[in-house]
Amino acid sequence: MNTKQAENLFNEAIIERYNKETDELIAKETKEFLQNPLTFYKEHLQEYTFLETKVLDDVSVDAIAVEYDEVFEVYTAMFGLFIQKKYTNELRAFLDEHYNPEKVQYSMMFAGNEGLWEINLPINYLKGYDDSFTIEDVYQFLYTLIFKLVASIK
Repeated sequence: MNTKQAENLFNEAIIERYNKETDELIAKETKEFLQNPLTFYKEHLQEYTFLETKVLDDVSVDAIAVEYDEVFEVYTAMFGLFIQKKYTNELRAFLDEHYNPEKVQYSMMFAGNEGLWEINLPINYLKGYDDSFTIEDVYQFLYTLIFKLVASIK
C-alpha cells in the first residue's frame, strides 16, 4: 500500500468504539486514536473498534472491526467480504497461504442473503503480524492483506 492510500484509509474514516456485550457506542474517535498500541484491546476487553471508510470499497469490504478475544487470547478482525461464493477455493487457499494453521483457525461463512463472506481472522497468526503494532498498523496490515486477496481472485 502506498502512503497516499494509507492516508486516505484513515483521513475519511469513521472510527467508533463499541461495547462487545451490548453493541452500544462508547465513543466516536479521531484518527489519533489509531496511534494506540494494539494492546489497548487487552486493557479494554469489553470493547471493539469499528472502522468504516470509502477506501475499503476498493477491496470489496464495507468495514473492519478489531477486538481482543480473551477466550483464545488473540486479536481478531471481523469483516464482510463481497466476493462471490464461487471463489470459495481461491479465498481459502489465499488465507491458508498467509496463515499459521497450527494455531487458532480463521473462520469464514458465506451469507447468501447478503452476498458476502463473514470472515473472522485471528490476527496474531497471520504471516507478517508484529506484537508492536499500533491499531493503525493493524488496519493497514489488514487492508494490504485484503487488497492482495482480492487482486489474486480478480
